[in-house]
Amino acid sequence: MLVNGQEILELAESMEQIHPDLFHQVPRTRFRAEVEDLAADAADLSRDELVARLMRLAALPGERDGHTGIFPFDQHAKPLHVYPLRLYDFGGGLYVVGSISGQHLTGRRVSAIAGRPIQEVVELVRPLVPHDNESGRRWLLPEYVVTAEVLRGLDIVKTRTASFSFADGTEAELTPVPAEQVAGTLGGAPAPLPTRHDPVWLRHLEDDQWLTTLQGGRAVYLGYRLTTGATSNVARRLLRLASRPAVRRVIVDVRLNHGGDNTTFGPLVDVLRRPVVGRKLVVLTGRSTFSAAGNFVGDVDRYTKARFVGEPAGGAPSQWGDSSSLPLRLAGVTVHVANAYWEFGPRNDKRLAVEPDVAVEPLPTSSPAAIPCSPERWRSADRIAARASKTACAPVS
Repeated sequence: MLVNGQEILELAESMEQIHPDLFHQVPRTRFRAEVEDLAADAADLSRDELVARLMRLAALPGERDGHTGIFPFDQHAKPLHVYPLRLYDFGGGLYVVGSISGQHLTGRRVSAIAGRPIQEVVELVRPLVPHDNESGRRWLLPEYVVTAEVLRGLDIVKTRTASFSFADGTEAELTPVPAEQVAGTLGGAPAPLPTRHDPVWLRHLEDDQWLTTLQGGRAVYLGYRLTTGATSNVARRLLRLASRPAVRRVIVDVRLNHGGDNTTFGPLVDVLRRPVVGRKLVVLTGRSTFSAAGNFVGDVDRYTKARFVGEPAGGAPSQWGDSSSLPLRLAGVTVHVANAYWEFGPRNDKRLAVEPDVAVEPLPTSSPAAIPCSPERWRSADRIAARASKTACAPVS
């Protein structure tokens, strides 16, 4: 490939200049060694090999650094390609939750790609995925598993098409398409799971802040989908509703919130701290609770006695965030580098995630045509919170 090592060396220098502490987890000697090896090899690498190794380099900073990396669904000068599937990790493995392949693949669990067991594929891909913590890596990893340049660059797939094997014994030979085609139809990691049902948490997704009452007014529910826009108005409305004598629970759902602006949620946190709200407060978190939403969860954890239900937040309470873009002209990809450190939660908080008080793992059913997120598992947490957030996630076939 017509890429010389100078572009790699310049990338490394820019990363060191932009990032407040690039070597917070990985020693500078290791980072420089990786840079020099890649720069020496660059001219002899295929584009796929180069992309995979650049992804590994960009993700090397490690934990709390989910903003630093190369993202498959980003707008790259030379677009990346993905196999026409959307996968989701349900704990028992990677399941197809959407497909534009023309084949009926939705609901099937992937067992192998190009003859390689899926567990081996996942272990090879893991170092390429930017993350604050393991929950966040679990959120993004399916995108990398279906990226053609990644699979070919890691020598998992050796041809343009790839054979996907499934636990039911079936196989599908798939041809990659531009990533934007899948993003525009099936959606990437931030998109909600498709469903045949009408769960509360997936209603009014056009509203970044959706406030309503449930259970005959006994529960107040706030779907807080993006940390963009002022929160003063929704905070006042929430306080007014929560102050009603009949209200037993206040539920703030940030499972779909992958960030925005962490200077906007102060008024909302102030209201959640009030005893009339805080003693009733349940916060629903998930793997896609990221970036500024991770900061929000850190503040709520610090200043309230909220009960957290769901999965560990994918964003750390304190993290290297925001990012600067570094387009690589010859490689044709864009590297993002965190340019600020945001500290939320208690000072010197070493946690990588706010862990739930009640862990709820989305689980697949035995039916390949439906993958519900087992609402029965929520009963041990709080019945009203459960009903407020019924998590049926059966994808549309």
